[in-house]
Amino acid sequence: MPRGRHSLVPTTFRGRTLVLVTAPLVTVAVVATGVAAGDPDRATAPAGAAISAPQQQRVAEQPTEERTLGTSRSQERVPLVDQRPPEVARTLWSTAPLKIRVKPTEGSRSVATFPEDRRIGVTGERKRGYAEVVFDEQARWVTASYLSKKKVVEKAPAPAASGDSAASGSSGTAAASGVSGAPCPDGSDLEAGLQPAAVKVYRAVCNAFPELSAYGGQDGHGEHVNGQAIDFMASGSLGERVKDYLYANRAAFDLFDIIWSQTIWTIERSSEGFRSMEDRGSATANHFDHVHIKVN
Repeated sequence: MPRGRHSLVPTTFRGRTLVLVTAPLVTVAVVATGVAAGDPDRATAPAGAAISAPQQQRVAEQPTEERTLGTSRSQERVPLVDQRPPEVARTLWSTAPLKIRVKPTEGSRSVATFPEDRRIGVTGERKRGYAEVVFDEQARWVTASYLSKKKVVEKAPAPAASGDSAASGSSGTAAASGVSGAPCPDGSDLEAGLQPAAVKVYRAVCNAFPELSAYGGQDGHGEHVNGQAIDFMASGSLGERVKDYLYANRAAFDLFDIIWSQTIWTIERSSEGFRSMEDRGSATANHFDHVHIKVN
């Protein structure tokens, strides 16, 4: 009788008859079908070639999604970070040499010093007394109080007349340099407690700004103890002009420091211009209503 696909073969084993099911041996060839289109890192096996055991292991270890989809060059890519420089809102003039800082803090690292009387682009952002500027196509920070809409041209007061008795002697040098040494009206009481160098500054300022009417001289606090400091009582635009005048003549006056509107300039850190100061709690303590100087 012809046998079907499976055959029953009786076998005697120790007195018992066993029936074995036999089937034709089928050799299965594993044919590699290639890889997903566009994957240059995976080779394609020829049709009919068997995949070796290491190859089978690598395929099995690949994530299912990667084996199914492969790598597509048309997939959406993550956009790059915008590296364009910040937008300049307008340009302002520097009225002093300015430290270009990385962050709007006094302790921040400076990358350069911007010269005086130059235009610099600003973004309009301000933080803690600093203005954001565009320097070398990057956002940086400078002391805001030394940026001006207009170029500041300091005009020294006219020298005293040659017949003026105050223009002789030690005050003659000051008059020759464009700084008046004429005595101030009703200034004898204030001058009595001041050092000679401070008297020189007092006379120059009172002659340059006759609208000033109040001053602070020698007393028992701070830098005023030894008669080396003066407070010029002024606020707003007048205070700003007094501060600018003092700064423009800082070398002639041999100034140690200038404090105004919660900022300070010192001879020891002259190249930084005016630096921001901490909040001391009041307009007077923060020097919004007077300009303070000390001579060396």
